[in-house]
Amino acid sequence: MMVNILQGIILALTYSIHLSNAVNPAKENCLTYESNYPKTRACECVVYQSYGNSRGKFTSPNFPETYPRNINCILYTFIGDLGEIIELSFLEFDLKMPGQDRLLSISRVSAANRCTDFLKFFLDLDRAEVNQYSSWNYEVCGNISTIQKKHYSSGRSLILEFHSDTGPGNYTGFRGIFQFLDKNSYLQRSSVSQTAGREIMVHEGKFVTNGVRDPGTPCTYSYISTNSTKTGGLFSPRYPQNYPPGASCQFIFEGLPGEKVKVEFENIQLHHVDKRYQIGTKCPIEVADGLSTDTRTNPSCDESYDAILVHDGIDKSANVIGIFCDVHNTQVVKSSGRYMYIDFYSDDKDERQGFAAKYTFFTEHQTTADSRTTPSTATNCNRHISSADGKNGTITSPNYPNPYPGDITCRFTFEGSGPERVQLRFTHMDLYFPGGNAAKPHDCQAADSVTITIYINGEPTDLDTKCGRELPPMYMSNEHRMTVVFRSLTYSHTVTGFQADYAFVRNFGISTGEPDSRYLCGFNYKSILASSGFFTSPNYPGKYPRITECHYLFYGQKGEKVIIDFTKFEVDGVKPNCDEEHKSDYVSFSNFFTTQDRKMDRFCGLRTGKNNTVKSDGEFFKVTFKSNGIYDALGFMAKYRFVQTNNKQSPDVPKTSKAPRTYTIGGDSCSLYEHSQQWTSILCLLVFFLL
Repeated sequence: MMVNILQGIILALTYSIHLSNAVNPAKENCLTYESNYPKTRACECVVYQSYGNSRGKFTSPNFPETYPRNINCILYTFIGDLGEIIELSFLEFDLKMPGQDRLLSISRVSAANRCTDFLKFFLDLDRAEVNQYSSWNYEVCGNISTIQKKHYSSGRSLILEFHSDTGPGNYTGFRGIFQFLDKNSYLQRSSVSQTAGREIMVHEGKFVTNGVRDPGTPCTYSYISTNSTKTGGLFSPRYPQNYPPGASCQFIFEGLPGEKVKVEFENIQLHHVDKRYQIGTKCPIEVADGLSTDTRTNPSCDESYDAILVHDGIDKSANVIGIFCDVHNTQVVKSSGRYMYIDFYSDDKDERQGFAAKYTFFTEHQTTADSRTTPSTATNCNRHISSADGKNGTITSPNYPNPYPGDITCRFTFEGSGPERVQLRFTHMDLYFPGGNAAKPHDCQAADSVTITIYINGEPTDLDTKCGRELPPMYMSNEHRMTVVFRSLTYSHTVTGFQADYAFVRNFGISTGEPDSRYLCGFNYKSILASSGFFTSPNYPGKYPRITECHYLFYGQKGEKVIIDFTKFEVDGVKPNCDEEHKSDYVSFSNFFTTQDRKMDRFCGLRTGKNNTVKSDGEFFKVTFKSNGIYDALGFMAKYRFVQTNNKQSPDVPKTSKAPRTYTIGGDSCSLYEHSQQWTSILCLLVFFLL
């Protein structure tokens, strides 16, 4: 016992000594700088030098105690050997931030929301020093759940600048591991060999995009299945370093006849701006990289500057089957045919690490018709159900409609492809329930039950568990797969089990409107085709799926407006803001195509009464439904009607300061303008002064 105690004391002392030696900033360490940057900013420096692929730890001062206030400047300088790069991995991170537990990008927020304690990253240095002209990549603050945990230099040098303000704070700072890596083993590179006029990537290194690059393009790759090549990797440019500004990359997959394409994104870290409104006002604020501690809040990608779009076909005209922005792990998409097209784009600022993915060309093995329709038996009731075998069918408990055996577990695994979602509707429910009223069961823990499981960020999540005789609502998966597990604890000769119909659907259970291929879930309603009608949330009247965003676009004829009346409305959320900050699902409205309408409130919660009508300003109107990965409800039903007004002007033309977006209706090319009356006035005033 005494020996163990002594060993523990020695380890604790060793750890304490190591921490005290881990960071020893001093002005003398900055003497190697040729510039006056450290002197003018009163910096102290700590230097980590490579000794041949060496590694070690770095910390903030006093870690794990709180770091001092009023740190003007500490420069952490990492210097590698020739042919090396630096990898930084943060294990703990806790810096003061301005009122929000999220990473803020300095260039995208107002001064009131800036990080006052921060780490500034210099990742693209030619030499192991900075000066007043050095370009830094980004500043970060917040906690470990909101930051990018791994960072890579582009060359042999990397510098962190640490600063804290004079205000009060009780924050522990940061702890991380640095490692000097062989550059050629990690970074993407291409050979000079040419095949059929195309440059081929060398299949070496850890992060290699296996594909044939189109000549004259920086990152457009083709992947063609062969008998010997069925899998490989694809990465954003420069991965694992941050992707460059203004990236535009395309990845085109072509399988053999009968094959499909599966792409699994193992890591997605893209810059994201989540536009919201100040509480109680119509004033917008921008929160960059709005990743909450609960990643199931699912940020909207509709206005994202950096995003990945996955199309179910050979080019971008094919239907969208996946849209990704912000931060995700383990996202899987499958094509419905032999082609897949992936488009990655970014703006010119606030770059992040990007994405890493692997692809596979595969063939789904179809089963016989008998295996699809044969009911489950007591000896083997597990079934894998693929949409390749059929788009709909029925599952039942063993021996249905006779009593099922006791002490048995049946697993039904559904797997679709492309934009397909699994829709499940129970038609019969009669399970043994010993705990009271089987028609209104309250606790299924000790009863026979059916559990519906979906997948969020690659992790299985139980959507619902039902028991007794209460008929469950209709369910829908949030992606192409779903699992249903039936558990029988006790045999009873009085019960008859369950029966459910399943279907693989592409329209999200929305039966009206014309599908819009620009969206994963989008529908057009045109006055020229129908002057009135209705539309619903996905899977209505069942529970709407989680992590789903649907757009309903209304196009009136000249001089028309659209009026929308919600006859049923139950969307989980917190009023009056109905925003992601409060983990709300919501319905939003806009008179613009690509931007939010700050004058129109969002809808959420249970809405009854007469205040459930909205009206457009002109011929165009957009309704957006968005759910997160936490809660669900029954959704909404709404009626719409186009009405003629006395205003005959063209929609939104005089209110624009941007180029029109072109779309097609009935073969005619139309222009839809993003607009703001305020900006039009400013533009006119500016032109007046210029003249």
